[in-house]
Amino acid sequence: MSPVNLSSGAPNYLDTLNRARAGVDAGVQSFDVAAQAVASDGTRGRVSATHLVDALQARNQVAYSARLLKTADQMIGTLLNLRA
Repeated sequence: MSPVNLSSGAPNYLDTLNRARAGVDAGVQSFDVAAQAVASDGTRGRVSATHLVDALQARNQVAYSARLLKTADQMIGTLLNLRA
């Protein structure tokens, strides 16, 4: 079996990990903003559908970014296993 060149693929995977982590961070921050807006609306007796949609979108962003993070981690693990 020929050796695997990790240097050609690793930076792409590391970049993907960083982008996925940034996506999780941004989603959590967006969710916090939406949750505060929903709580503020609730004190006035009605909740804006827009703020609820914002919260759902933030939740989805975190979920998809976490899935990307997991996939990139698995790919790096596979490359390392091939290298060993």
